[in-house]
Amino acid sequence: MEQGQVTPAGGDPVHLSFSEQRQPVIRGAGGRYLLARGDELAFAAEVVRFGFAPDDFVLDIARVRGNRSASRTPTFTVTVEHIRNERTATYLGGPGRSWVAEFLMALIGGEFGQA
Repeated sequence: MEQGQVTPAGGDPVHLSFSEQRQPVIRGAGGRYLLARGDELAFAAEVVRFGFAPDDFVLDIARVRGNRSASRTPTFTVTVEHIRNERTATYLGGPGRSWVAEFLMALIGGEFGQA
């Protein structure tokens, strides 16, 4: 007998294993609206892969004023803060931009410390 599969809604926690649910703290007006769910999942997956916990980070999302979403200019910024060591970095987001990849390079480079 088959059971129906439940798909989580956009605001649900990121499931990282069978026993743990963690997600980064997201701040900023419209943060959930501006930040794609895929970006949130990719961010969580990368921090876990490098030994950090997603809830060790705060993502502060801010809209870039005056830029239309159809243009290739940034439409929002993501400031990532590591809660424990208070290190921060700001990345540009929007069409054609990959702030998660830029964050990953900083994480690999040690800009947010060691796990």
